Amino acid sequence: MRQPPYAGPDDAGDFDGLTPDEAAKLLNSYRLLGDCFELHSDEDLARRGWLLSDWKTLLENRQEQLQRADRELAAAVRLARNEGASWHDIARILRLPIAEARAHFDWPHGGF
Repeated sequence: MRQPPYAGPDDAGDFDGLTPDEAAKLLNSYRLLGDCFELHSDEDLARRGWLLSDWKTLLENRQEQLQRADRELAAAVRLARNEGASWHDIARILRLPIAEARAHFDWPHGGF
């Protein structure tokens, strides 16, 4: 049987060749991202080697993902309403007040 590929640490480090100040700045960036990505520890983010020097790309990518998720959520709400779900049911699942869910998703009057 074939062994799975090794995915452990290697000899390449994110902090190799950096000054102490550069390393501290990068480590702080990992910590800040760790605060946002609750499923990953700071060490896990560091091991993944995420490119943190380009924060603009990170923001743009997350914005695109957010817009896609909003479109998918709006479609799911329209489907739920089409299948007879009440605003109370939808708001409960989304953990929103009924008025907020309805104001945001009641097409064509809401945000979508």
